[in-house]
Amino acid sequence: AFLALAVWSGPLLAADPPPALGLKARVSSLLDGFPAETPAKREALCVEILKHGPAAIEEICARVLPPGKGDDSKARFAVNGLAVCAGGPGAESDRTLVARAILGSLTVTHDLNVASFLLSQVQLVGGQEAIRPLERYLVDATLAGPAAAAIVAIGGPEATEALRRAVDLAPPGARVALVQALGEARSRAVGKLLPLADSADEDVRQAALFALANTGDPAAGPALSRSRVAASYRERAQAPSLYLLYARRLAESGRTSEALAVARAVRESYRGHGESQHASEALALVVSIEGPRALPDLLDAASSSDRRFRGSALLLADRIPGSEATLRFVETASRAPADVRADVVAMLGRRGDAAALPFVRESLRSGDEAVRLAAIPAASRLGGAAVLPDLLPLLGSAGALESAALKTALLGYPARLVVPEAVRLLDPTPLPAKAVLIEVLGEKRARGEIERVYRLADDPDPAISEPSLRALGELATDGDLPRLLSMLEKSSESDRVVRLREAMAAVALRNPDPDTKADGLVALLKSASVPGKIEILKVLPRVGGAKPLPAVVEMAASPEAGVQSAAISALSRWPDVAATDALLRIARTTATREHFRAALQGYVRLVGRANDAPDQRSAAIEKALGLPGDDADKKGALLGLAAFREPESLRILARYLDHEALRDVAAAALLDLASEQSPEERWLSGHEAYSVLRRAEASLADPAARERAGKMIGDRLKQGGFVPLFGGRSLDGWKAPADEATWTHWKAEGGVLAFDGKGESLSTTSDHADFELLIDWKIEKGGDGGIVFRGSPQVLISEAEATPAGSGGLFNNQKGPSQPVERADRPLGQWNAFRILVIGERVTVYLNDKRVVDNAVLENRSENGKPTYPSGPIVLQAHGHPLAFRNVFIRDIPRDTEVPKLTAAEASEGFTPLFNGRDLEGWTGDAGGYAAENGKIVVHPERAGGNLYTKKEYTDFVLRFDFKLTPAANNGLGIRAPLEGDAAYAG
Repeated sequence: AFLALAVWSGPLLAADPPPALGLKARVSSLLDGFPAETPAKREALCVEILKHGPAAIEEICARVLPPGKGDDSKARFAVNGLAVCAGGPGAESDRTLVARAILGSLTVTHDLNVASFLLSQVQLVGGQEAIRPLERYLVDATLAGPAAAAIVAIGGPEATEALRRAVDLAPPGARVALVQALGEARSRAVGKLLPLADSADEDVRQAALFALANTGDPAAGPALSRSRVAASYRERAQAPSLYLLYARRLAESGRTSEALAVARAVRESYRGHGESQHASEALALVVSIEGPRALPDLLDAASSSDRRFRGSALLLADRIPGSEATLRFVETASRAPADVRADVVAMLGRRGDAAALPFVRESLRSGDEAVRLAAIPAASRLGGAAVLPDLLPLLGSAGALESAALKTALLGYPARLVVPEAVRLLDPTPLPAKAVLIEVLGEKRARGEIERVYRLADDPDPAISEPSLRALGELATDGDLPRLLSMLEKSSESDRVVRLREAMAAVALRNPDPDTKADGLVALLKSASVPGKIEILKVLPRVGGAKPLPAVVEMAASPEAGVQSAAISALSRWPDVAATDALLRIARTTATREHFRAALQGYVRLVGRANDAPDQRSAAIEKALGLPGDDADKKGALLGLAAFREPESLRILARYLDHEALRDVAAAALLDLASEQSPEERWLSGHEAYSVLRRAEASLADPAARERAGKMIGDRLKQGGFVPLFGGRSLDGWKAPADEATWTHWKAEGGVLAFDGKGESLSTTSDHADFELLIDWKIEKGGDGGIVFRGSPQVLISEAEATPAGSGGLFNNQKGPSQPVERADRPLGQWNAFRILVIGERVTVYLNDKRVVDNAVLENRSENGKPTYPSGPIVLQAHGHPLAFRNVFIRDIPRDTEVPKLTAAEASEGFTPLFNGRDLEGWTGDAGGYAAENGKIVVHPERAGGNLYTKKEYTDFVLRFDFKLTPAANNGLGIRAPLEGDAAYAG
């Protein structure tokens, strides 16, 4: 699809391909629908494919490619969709059709990766008819695994027998997968598996032991019960798990006594350090088999000195309900050491059986703190209000941990029960429990005790005054604000000042009405003294909201310098974006540098929190950067742009790479912007971002920082499909076909591929057909060279003074354009950057971001009259002059990429393309949501972005374009008007 100025010439693409189209064309059309957006659409596509019979399925299978040979994702989605749909219930004829077609395709593929994929699909759709065809792959070291998995999925006696036969015939590399498959199939092939359990090959031995365990056959017991002395750590570590798997299979088959014997044997044998997981697994199996009869096992485990094993046992205790079991645990805990008793008490609290309450109450008076800490929440849960008289006396001697536990317990009771007791105990109770009682008064909103709390807030001991000030924040109302402000004005200790501000803010924030929550503070602001105004202005940003904002803005114009500064500071810390206009106005008009800096920093911070589209936020930051002020004050604004991950931020920051004072900050922000990339941010892998990031990299003075930046840029390119042709440290991937001595003249040093001018050319060991090549080069005075591809075409490199036309021209072109359209070389001694885009028989060359060759036809000069070769290596052409290259990356472009072409009729009528099929050259606007992909402009609605515009303006014209919509799409085309309001929809 492409955009061109043309007359409309009919519909785009029919929903069904015309009958005249051949099978390949029909398949191609249907594949365009994959991956389907919904299961229903996938099923509909599969139904259409099935109408064309097995040949269509085999054609799709043939389009599954080896890795690196092209994009076959649609074919893979289609094969999987057919397997899933046909493998469902009620589709036996379709299932057989698909299975046979995939099996037939398997016989003609020569790539193991493709065969493995097709076998995985047989696993979804295959039936008994597939077992014999699959059996041939069981003796292949690579394909035995997926083939065996398919046979296991099919199941049945014939499947098991096929696996048994193959074990004897398979090479060692396949035998492990087959033995594993026999185990997964629970084959009773014990006679065949037992000898393999003693195999010299550890992998075969482990697979055999798993298979024996999974059968649950009693004959496998002796082999699983022993662990070889000479076995590896891995094998010995897995032995108990396999033995327990065997026990579970025994239990499933009704052999419970044998299963219990195995489980108890494992539990007894694995009690050492680091082995409790095996004992815990064995105990869980005993409980699942025995149920309530497993209580003695649990009681024994609950007394274990191994806390992990003990904890596992106590978690299993809930599986045995009833007070009788509860009392047995109580009996065990009463005789146990303190650490065991604490864990059992905690379990009894979770268990919720009131039969344990007397023992838990007794534990509250234990001499061990860990027991008391466990008993406090347990008693509260089991006894409710009845245990409050037991908990309160503990406050007198409680330490920090116990006080915190008691506070949590007390807050679980109603205020009517705990507030009177808190008041009664407050004076005689020492710290730290006194602080707990004060906090209980606050959190239970004991408003009647506020005077008591005021007095405590004046206590000289911070351990008493700080919780009291926090409690005031819970108890005070708007009527208390003047008193709190008076306390604040008299305070000099920083901690006390912070607590009083928090208390005043808490009064406002407790009001659920956003329109009135700050009314008390605003009223007090108007009547307060200058010091009081300053303090209130420090409190208001904690509250925020639209209603108090005008009052703060008014104070920003106060004749009192202190009030003015406090108000501007408050606006800079305002919690919502409503303050942005006021901050921008202050930054524009203030003559005070401190005010400018505060306003600018606050503005940037709030813009970052706005819900505006990213391009609007970038535009807002650009406004700030245009304000008068010192460059140093604008650094924060530049760094803030990195948070807005969209192309406009990149473009704004790029402009400051040429700003001497702000270059370093702009470079840091750009690298921060590109430091992470999500799959939706493909623009960070595009050429615009690449060019800007390379400029940022070059501005860094620290070599280590440049190296980190280079690696990050390489990572972004890889996410965009590029791979490095030169790793920077060796000549791996390159060859010197003409002269082996050439190697001595090419060196990899410091990330640079340097040629001394005395040898021959260097070429890649890999061939490339259609591609995008990025390469930096540098040349000495009087030198020349080139980049050769596909065996003949050469993009020229020349020293600027010796070649007036400049570099980038096509040396081999005789009929078509050969000279660059403009000179874009940098001065001698500087690095130049090529971007070479080759698609089909055409090439486009950018030099230092300027297009010097535009979609020119390639010519084969050495074999005049013949077309260029379809592919070939990339050659660094040596002409006897020193050259240097770096940053060499290539992105291979699949050959099925559509390149828009004008028809002869369109060209004769004067039409010109608006879209070149390769990139968004010629377009502007916020391109973050757009990408040039496979000859199409694709809209990605999940990305941030606005509209896309042609750079050139048009008056009277005929426009032709193809389009395809997704469901519920709401797009449009704007003509002679912005895409805003009712003019058109953003497309």
